[in-house]
Amino acid sequence: MRRRTVLATGGVVLAGLSAGCLETVRRDDAWRELVVDPPEGVYVPPHADGMVTYGTATAGGREIALLATRPHSFWIVADAERNRADVRSRHDVHLMVTVRDAETGAFVPAPVRTTIRARGDATDARDDTDGPVDERSLWPMLSQRMGPHYGDNVPLEGDGQYTAAIRIGATTADAIGGVADGLETETSVDVDVDFEFDTDEIEEIPRRLIDEDEGRGEADALEPMAHAVGSGDGDDRESAAELGSATSDDIEYTATLLDADRSGADRPALAVTARTAYNSYPLPFASLSAAVARNGEQVASASLEEAIDSRLGHCYRTAVDPTVLEGGDELTIDLETPPQVARHEGYETAFLEGDSVTVALDAP
Repeated sequence: MRRRTVLATGGVVLAGLSAGCLETVRRDDAWRELVVDPPEGVYVPPHADGMVTYGTATAGGREIALLATRPHSFWIVADAERNRADVRSRHDVHLMVTVRDAETGAFVPAPVRTTIRARGDATDARDDTDGPVDERSLWPMLSQRMGPHYGDNVPLEGDGQYTAAIRIGATTADAIGGVADGLETETSVDVDVDFEFDTDEIEEIPRRLIDEDEGRGEADALEPMAHAVGSGDGDDRESAAELGSATSDDIEYTATLLDADRSGADRPALAVTARTAYNSYPLPFASLSAAVARNGEQVASASLEEAIDSRLGHCYRTAVDPTVLEGGDELTIDLETPPQVARHEGYETAFLEGDSVTVALDAP
């Protein structure tokens, strides 16, 4: 049996831990003590937590879900630098929002903001006219089980009823192909999700410790949760004119030629998907460039723009003259700016520096 299958099916807790050690690892900061020296790249984290779903909605061509788990630390990325955002005593929940294209399920890059208010009743002095309990822009994030999403550690006012007003800004990516029908409007989408916060429910969320025998700390990744965001994007890639692929720094790059009627332009486009090597999650909010060389001489180069395609899902693309993409040419892809997404454990040392990767082009 492959180890990744064990990770997906196992419910094993570290049998060798004493009661005192188990008490220690209940603290968020102690989890990473189980992986003392993480490798430079994707690795299996020391734990896996479940989550609860507070509500879902569909609006403006977007499918939106509000989820929560226990507060935990994560790493914020600015350019190629990362800083850990630690859990504070005021944090009650790690709040998460997923945003997908309603038609294809593709991850939608966009600014996401939440405003949370307490909802009162006849026996409660609180009501919907009170000021917000919390208001913030959520971090774009990446986790091994959930994929790309938006989230942060959030304070509440104890157990009770709340309303989360979620504002999804206009997507920062070009919508091309069939996706454009739902996402081309340059407006924000607002939805309200009512939920009940119960401290015991959050504390009782299933938590699994990953044993060394299951690959803890090794170069690999946990299996995605059911319906993880982005893991199914690009399932129709075989129907497009794929040119070639290569992997660097745990990023798998695949180059595809889009014809003019799908490229959203007046001529064909070169599209490049950049995905995690293990779970094939899209890596958004990055900057890529590409250059084509023939017989050792560069014949074309361009920056790639972030896009969402109905078949490829999340990708980066630029208009191109197909005559510069001949079989036998070499396509060099550079990661100019790494994905500007916060990282959950297991991803915090990955996707920060990318060597140039060269793809030997197949005939388009």
